Amino acid sequence: MSDSVNSTLVIQLNLFTFQMNRYMSIFIMLFGSVGNIINLIIFYRPKHRTNPCAVYFFYASIAGLIALYSGLLSRIFAGFQLDLSGTTEGLCQFRAFIIWVSTTAASWFLTYATVDRYCISCRNVNRRNLSNLRYTQRLMIITFIGASIVFAETFYCYVPNLKNSPLTCYGRSIACRLYNEISSALLFVFIPSIIMLIFGFATVQNVRKLLTSIAPSASTETTAKTIKKTDRQLIQMLIIQVVLSTIFNIPLAVYRLYLTSTLYILKTPLRSTIENLFFQAFYLLSFMTFGMPFYIYTLTGTVFKNECTTLFQVISRKMKAFTP
Repeated sequence: MSDSVNSTLVIQLNLFTFQMNRYMSIFIMLFGSVGNIINLIIFYRPKHRTNPCAVYFFYASIAGLIALYSGLLSRIFAGFQLDLSGTTEGLCQFRAFIIWVSTTAASWFLTYATVDRYCISCRNVNRRNLSNLRYTQRLMIITFIGASIVFAETFYCYVPNLKNSPLTCYGRSIACRLYNEISSALLFVFIPSIIMLIFGFATVQNVRKLLTSIAPSASTETTAKTIKKTDRQLIQMLIIQVVLSTIFNIPLAVYRLYLTSTLYILKTPLRSTIENLFFQAFYLLSFMTFGMPFYIYTLTGTVFKNECTTLFQVISRKMKAFTP
């Protein structure tokens, strides 16, 4: 009787996991695509092209789009038995390489943006001078090359048609999987999150010191109020962005390590099914990271919200102009 109940539960959980992968992937990809495309339009405006922080956001949105489509499109295709990356070795390896490089780049570009905001807020001229497009371009190139070198092993480690693994296209051995899990956990989650947290709060402290240095007068009262408002928005944006990124990414990083460390442990079908459900849920949750910056900025930043409003007004006027 117990075996029959377990078999039924396994079938139901597998069906639920299958449907979750199919429809949640579509939702997250659409959700993230809209946010990143609007980010690209806003940060490509002429007044933002010379701002290093805006440039980081622009390329982080590009990397986020690449990560979303390389990571989720195959899952959508798999829901309709059309995923070639799960059966073709070259495509499997190339897709894995693109996912690792794009996700790492997106995370570090946002980290650099946080550091850039810290440099801008410093009184020290030499630190402020670190915020320039020359360093921005160099850091992005170094990040891309570094991520490509670190994850070049995917062209050897990743193979398709795997059974009893979280993904059909996955690491061929425990050594390959451990390397990928540890590298991604450090480079994509823990190190960037720690840096963003440190420099984010350092930026807030710099802004507060600037406020206290402003002599109270009629001419500076309005400026002080503006800085205080910016200070509140900065605290909200930084804390929410770091906290959500951590919440969305740490579960998958930790769970990948758990699955790899228990790879050779004999498990019941029910346990394997439950573990697969958690892995797929954490995997989808991690991709929310690449679609959420736009919504965070819109909800917590008045300046960004005004930019969006202006953009929609421009689009509305152009659509009316073409309407007979």
